[in-house]
Amino acid sequence: MENDKQQHFIAETVICGTTMMYTESWWQTMLVGLSVGALKETYDAGKEGNEFSKNDMAANFLGCFAGITYGATVLHFHYESETDTTIIGIEGKF
Repeated sequence: MENDKQQHFIAETVICGTTMMYTESWWQTMLVGLSVGALKETYDAGKEGNEFSKNDMAANFLGCFAGITYGATVLHFHYESETDTTIIGIEGKF
């Protein structure tokens, strides 16, 4: 994978992971993440010798999906820990 695609993936993972933990909404997170990615691609397309890259947008989408998954996992463990039960598949009050 190109270094540029890795940067898109990582940036979207961070943006969407953070947004997911803040909004707790996968569709709002996806909207924010892909909007940021599309704006970046539009900005890059305005530079000489560049064009809007569908492959970069694919990396953005995958990074956004990874960020949503990460954020949802953190939220799940956070809420699970507030119920006074363990979070590794063993339930019980302590």
